[in-house]
Amino acid sequence: MSSEGAPQELYMGIDIESGSPLSSTNRAKYSVVIIDQSLKLIAKHQSVPLATIIRLAWEYRPKSIASDNVMELSLDGSTESIARLLSLLPPGTKLVQATATEEGLVDVLEAARRAGIDVASSKLSPMRTAFIVAAVVARGGGQSVGFSREKTYIVVSRGRNTKSGGWSQARYQRRIRASVKIAADKVKEALDNANIDYDVFYKTSEGGLDSAIFIIYAPREKLIGIVRPHRGIDYSIRIETKYEGELVFGDATSKPSRPLIVGVDAGMTTGLAVLDLEGRVLHLGSYKELDRGRIVSIVSSLGKPVIVTTDVADPPELIRKLAAQLGAQLYLPNYNMSVAEKEYLASRATADSELKPKTPHERDSLAAAYRAFIEYHNKLSQVEAYASKLEFDIDIDELKADVVKGATLAEAVEKQIARLLGNVDEKYEHMNVTNRRQVQQPCADSSKVELLEAQKMSLEKQLEDLRQRLFYEERELYLAKKQLKAELLKDDEIRALKGRVSELESSLAKLQGEQEHLQEEIQSLRRVLVDVASGRLVVARRVSELRSSQLKRSEEQLGPISANEVVIVDNVTAFDGNAVEYLSKAGVKAILVNDTDSPLANAAKNRGIAPLRVNEYAIIQVAGLYLVSSKVVSDAMEFVAKLKSQESSDAALLSLLNEYRAMRGKGSTP
Repeated sequence: MSSEGAPQELYMGIDIESGSPLSSTNRAKYSVVIIDQSLKLIAKHQSVPLATIIRLAWEYRPKSIASDNVMELSLDGSTESIARLLSLLPPGTKLVQATATEEGLVDVLEAARRAGIDVASSKLSPMRTAFIVAAVVARGGGQSVGFSREKTYIVVSRGRNTKSGGWSQARYQRRIRASVKIAADKVKEALDNANIDYDVFYKTSEGGLDSAIFIIYAPREKLIGIVRPHRGIDYSIRIETKYEGELVFGDATSKPSRPLIVGVDAGMTTGLAVLDLEGRVLHLGSYKELDRGRIVSIVSSLGKPVIVTTDVADPPELIRKLAAQLGAQLYLPNYNMSVAEKEYLASRATADSELKPKTPHERDSLAAAYRAFIEYHNKLSQVEAYASKLEFDIDIDELKADVVKGATLAEAVEKQIARLLGNVDEKYEHMNVTNRRQVQQPCADSSKVELLEAQKMSLEKQLEDLRQRLFYEERELYLAKKQLKAELLKDDEIRALKGRVSELESSLAKLQGEQEHLQEEIQSLRRVLVDVASGRLVVARRVSELRSSQLKRSEEQLGPISANEVVIVDNVTAFDGNAVEYLSKAGVKAILVNDTDSPLANAAKNRGIAPLRVNEYAIIQVAGLYLVSSKVVSDAMEFVAKLKSQESSDAALLSLLNEYRAMRGKGSTP
């Protein structure tokens, strides 16, 4: 029993008596029973219409309204009518079908038997049926009725339509808009203070707001005491719940589990692209005022998102919230992608697909998703290659998802094995949720080639733009010269035109220089792409001094330092021991220096890093990247092997010397 003074939990049961919900002349009438949790009768009503049921629900505020068939409450036999009914019920009141179970539908008598309710007769009157269904639900039976998509809206808008005429009309409108803005700001502040998740869309106008729509990601009852409806002259606040999609019982809905990459271009019109981990386009569309709830619904119907991405380095807050809500890794580019690069990546993504981007928003979201796919492609190929060697059943999609979320391949495989053994260690249970940081992964070599191709396309686009500008500048220069020759002008006008000609000639020379520079960079990029793809060149990173601060700055620009990288150090006179240790732990095999006998070189040797002479290797700089012959990798491996061999010989010699000393010591003992 509830403690004294605590509010009663009430349950309403209903059953149709006469008429039909579908009839316009003989409307349905219902029997209504209200009981408490101990099944004590609180009130009963006979032959009441549906409107009376809704009024009684607001008067008694029952925890549940129970029926043996909720479609008896539909005025036109449609689920849309049930949705309208749900939107009219008090917050916290659920509609429950007492005859619905996890196994399916049963009759009223079977539902009563399962709830432990004794029914003396099998012939039940509508009033008796109303009591039984209320009792079944009070005992925990039945299944709540809902829809696959339920949203709660707070709408702040103009108040009653009273208008001021004449010269004061504009001032009156500004006052109304200011009032709407003040009300919207108060609603936002209340939601923030209560830590309620939401999205908001504003319709701005001069002097304030015409309206604000808040989409709430929480049950409507959570808003009780936080935001109240209001109807006034200047503004109004409405709280509405909208039910969409399919009618469902309970919470069980099966969803596909394949891992997905989700690209989003957020704005008033939002682009949404969904790829699988093979790079196939599963969904592509653009939507006006698309909220997170709708995005989650679309994406979840296709699979389980593991990566959320966009085309800018500093994304809108909606992107970060979406990644957190989906439990997915947030991948961001380290620069804002250019239009040319996005067009190239989008065309690559849809080369073998019937889905093609129709708007810039679709193109941008698709390019972002495909860029993330390129970044992870090599790593996921390694996962497939490893999994193919295993002789037992393993979920490769889940394996890929775990690796994308930050697990090592070994950890992901061990998690699968542990599940097959039925002994999932807590370490594996939490593996997927402990690494939600933003990722800006370095590319593997083949991925670098694809991204260099995209950058080349971007440079070529810039070159074409410069050519267009050059054409118009040349045309303007030609017209200026022609005008000078054709007209007899005053001295001041001639001087002004000569000055203009000089400016145009200077601008032309500058544009020609930029064009030549871009052409040289494109040619260099083409040569580099071939050499990187063939393995003749490897990408290196360059620092002026080997210090932790400079390594950190390099990682912010090029991504984390990985194994087998080459580091070029310009100045060996000063270095940071922690920086050398960091390179060793990262697996770096070689540093290029101008003095291999310096203290820095010795510190590198002691940590298994080969110090090699920088002047023995050709270093190429193109598009902000440094590249060096792949021979440096084989030289480094040879150096480390010799170093280990020497250490082994020194250890053997030291051992012989110790044995000799020990023998001398024994021989001198009396």
